[in-house]
Amino acid sequence: MEIRTTCPFCGRTSFVTVDPVGFDAYRAGALVQDAFPRLSADEREMLISGICPKCWDAQFSEPEDEEEPWEEDWDEVGFDPYEGCYTWDC
Repeated sequence: MEIRTTCPFCGRTSFVTVDPVGFDAYRAGALVQDAFPRLSADEREMLISGICPKCWDAQFSEPEDEEEPWEEDWDEVGFDPYEGCYTWDC
C-alpha cells in the first residue's frame, strides 16, 4: 500500500510503499523501525513527520563549511590560547 506524505517545510508530496501488516502494527503502536524494517531511514522519517530528505538535511544537518577555530587557526591571527595559562582557572 502507498502512504502519501507532505513535507511541512517545502510542501512536496511523496509516496512511501509499505506492507499492510506493518502498517497495522505501526497504527497499533509498534515503533516505525520495527513495523517497517525494510524502509530506509528517510522513508521512515517521512512516515513519522512528513519531512522530506532534502528539507531534513537543510533544517537539521550541521553545515560542513563552519569549523571551530582550532590551534592551527590561532597562528593566522597571532593568538596563542594557552599563553600564560598554567592553572585550571584560565
